[in-house]
Amino acid sequence: MSRPRRARSWSGLLLVLALVAVGCTSSSSAAGCEETLPGVRPGLCPIAEEDRQPAPTDVMPVLGEDGEEFTIADLQGRVVVVNFWASWCGPCRVEQPHLNAAFDMLPEDEVAFVGVNIEDAHANALAHQNEFDIPYPSLFDPDNVYASRYGGVGARTIPTTLFLDDQGRVAARLFGSPRDAIEVTALAEAVARSGEPASAAAGS
Repeated sequence: MSRPRRARSWSGLLLVLALVAVGCTSSSSAAGCEETLPGVRPGLCPIAEEDRQPAPTDVMPVLGEDGEEFTIADLQGRVVVVNFWASWCGPCRVEQPHLNAAFDMLPEDEVAFVGVNIEDAHANALAHQNEFDIPYPSLFDPDNVYASRYGGVGARTIPTTLFLDDQGRVAARLFGSPRDAIEVTALAEAVARSGEPASAAAGS
């Protein structure tokens, strides 16, 4: 059952027609958003559509589900929040309640969440998942083979959260922990709006 849409203070987000790569990337075209996104730190914004790259679609095992496998490709049509984490990562523990809250705030039929657990022991990862009662599935990637294909995500770069557009392309990057649930939901909302026709976005 889809979660009800919560009324949001950022409902006035405008479609940004010339968004560029997130400011903390190494892209030579990196710059700030043309518009400030409510609830989001300056410099964090969706990647321009022409610069977006498809996310890897490998079939991966699901943490805690014996024999169950999953691929990001199954979620095309929705914005996908992909969070990379490990049980030994202190900031990952700090951010998890914000991610759980953001999951509750966004409609499941429009935004999906997926975790990717990296370089971790299965028992420790499962204990972390149970401790925080994570409401969405995590892929188990103990050798960091899958995560490394996302622009070098690894032990030294987590926590990292990526936002995929409804075509399965990386549309925004958040390196480090989000400051709160609002930042996560605002970025997901901005990515969703970046794919809307200008007339639809302006009228929302």
